[in-house]
Amino acid sequence: MLKKYKKIYSLAHQAGYRNYTVRDLLELKGKKKLTQINVVSANEAAAAEIAGIDLLITGADNLKAIREAAPNTFLTCGIKYTEHESKESIAKKCFELVELGVDSIHTNSWNINFIKYISEFNIPLQGHVGFVPMMSTWTGGVKPVGKTSREAIKIFKDIKELEKIGCWAVEVECVPKDVLAEMTQQTKMLTVSIGSGIKGDVQFLFAEDILGYHHSSTVTPRHAKSYCNFNKIYNNMQKERIDAFQKFQLDVETNKFPSIRHSIIAKKEEVNKFKKLLVNLKNGNK
Repeated sequence: MLKKYKKIYSLAHQAGYRNYTVRDLLELKGKKKLTQINVVSANEAAAAEIAGIDLLITGADNLKAIREAAPNTFLTCGIKYTEHESKESIAKKCFELVELGVDSIHTNSWNINFIKYISEFNIPLQGHVGFVPMMSTWTGGVKPVGKTSREAIKIFKDIKELEKIGCWAVEVECVPKDVLAEMTQQTKMLTVSIGSGIKGDVQFLFAEDILGYHHSSTVTPRHAKSYCNFNKIYNNMQKERIDAFQKFQLDVETNKFPSIRHSIIAKKEEVNKFKKLLVNLKNGNK
C-alpha cells in the first residue's frame, strides 16, 4: 500500500491513499502518458483500479459505490449544470461530492463565473472544451470542432481562461490532432484527449466503448476503440435467462419442481398427528 499509493487527506479532511495528487499529475505533464476512463458502476471502477488505470471520472448518481470500489484512484466527478441556477447551489453540490471523497470536479459546460467561484474554494477542477455535447447547438451539432483556424483559436482562448482560473486539466473533445498538439504545448494544464489525437497528456475513453456495449446506440464512436464485445456477452446472457425461465416454468407445470431434495421433510408420525389435530379443529374440538 505505502509503496504504490501516497497518503493524502481528501478535500473533506478524510485520510486515505491515492495513486496521484494534483501536484503529481501536473509534474508528470510531458513525461508520462496517462489514462482516464468514465465509469458508471462499482464493477467498472473496481476493474479499472485493478487494471492500473490512472484516473477515473463519473457522474454524481452512483458516486458513493464507485468511490468505495476504487478507493485509491484519483476520481473526478461531473455535475449537471442544469440542476443549479446559482453559484451557491452548485457550490453546495460540490461540497456534497467532496464529502464522498472526490478528488476533482468536472466543469463540463458550466457558466464561467461558476467555475471561477468554485475555484476560490481550492477544489481541483477539470474543464471541457472543443465538442461539448450540451453546447452542440452552438457548434453545429455532433461533429468535430476546431477544424478552422477561427474555431481553433476560440478553443485555445477557452483553454487559457480555464488555466488562468486555476483548473488542473482540460478535456479536449473531438478537436484535430495537430491543433491539440499545439495547445498541449501552450498550456500548463494537462490536456485530456478524447477523439483529439495522441498528443494529449491524458487519453480518455468511456468504459462502455472500451468494453463494447452502448446505452444509446449500437455503434462505437469513430474516435473510440473497443477491446471486447460486451454486447455479444449481454445478448448471450439474455438468451440464457430466457432459457432458464422457460425451464423453470415447464418444471412447475409438470410437477418436476420442487422435488424432494428441494423440500423440507417432517417425520411421518408428526405429520399424522398434525392431520388429527386438523380434524379435531374442524369438528370443533380443542
